[in-house]
Amino acid sequence: MTRFPLCLTAVLALLTACTPTSAARNDPAPADRSVTLAWQQEATVDGLSVQFVGYRDSRCPSDVTCVWAGEAHAFVWVAGPGIEPHVVSLPWRGGAGGTPPQDVQRVGAHTLWLDSLEPHPHSAGKAPPGNYRVVLKVGGAVAE
Repeated sequence: MTRFPLCLTAVLALLTACTPTSAARNDPAPADRSVTLAWQQEATVDGLSVQFVGYRDSRCPSDVTCVWAGEAHAFVWVAGPGIEPHVVSLPWRGGAGGTPPQDVQRVGAHTLWLDSLEPHPHSAGKAPPGNYRVVLKVGGAVAE
């Protein structure tokens, strides 16, 4: 009779050892999230507070043919648990979209980059600051 409990214990131990962990199950990584912010607007994404506070825009006007696309920067105030509030500069250099550009900023356990800055400049004149919008991509929290 003592063999049965020993065999049962061994089988249960083997089954427990074969239970997949989170990593082994290939749980998906947190998806990148998009957030669109108007001038001075604030939002919270996965615990990260972001606010669009400024921009610098020297992109080629949309109605002009340029040799160089130009560049732009969006300035974003960031704060959150364990993050000292500060402003980050997020560059735009042609914006291909899709995968994160090389200008990703790490903010705490998150990544942040500029997906787009609108409106695009026009040769007729500059848009007022209140017309500007940014689309930010926030990478999911990652282990430190």
